[in-house]
Amino acid sequence: MMYSEPASIKEIAKRHMVDACVQAARNKGLSDACGVLRGVLFFAREPVSMDDLALETGYSKSTISSNMSLLESLGIARRVVTPGDKRYRYLPVYDPDSLREAMMTHVKKEVKLILGALDLAEKDMGAAVDGPEVEALQERMKVIRDFYLKAEQVLELMASYTTDELIEILKKDSK
Repeated sequence: MMYSEPASIKEIAKRHMVDACVQAARNKGLSDACGVLRGVLFFAREPVSMDDLALETGYSKSTISSNMSLLESLGIARRVVTPGDKRYRYLPVYDPDSLREAMMTHVKKEVKLILGALDLAEKDMGAAVDGPEVEALQERMKVIRDFYLKAEQVLELMASYTTDELIEILKKDSK
């Protein structure tokens, strides 16, 4: 009886993590499979093969391959290759600095995309005939640009500190 209890506790904990990862994936517009794989991988103690992921999740290897590539590009999983073995194995990224950098990289990309789009839109609107609609749009764009420029500054500042240092700084300033 004692032997089966830890497995059931682990399965309950894994279910919570998988459910949370599925919700996080949905919030980002990603597939449920991406969330399930991330949640399953979270509990991996050693590199997990696509065969093992297929057995555990029921997903096809092509679904696993494409979603694991996505998790790698997001910086939350990494591929491990064993010399002499052509099969890919995967591990979750646990390192706090790596996770932080991955999160910040994606936010930085969004900031750059929006600022670039605003530049192009403002350039194109420069040739537009002024009027109340154009002026209202330009004002909204100015507000959006100001926000994204400030977000860019915040990200630059955050990059120069560790997570723990940022927490300490913010705690001091909030008192």
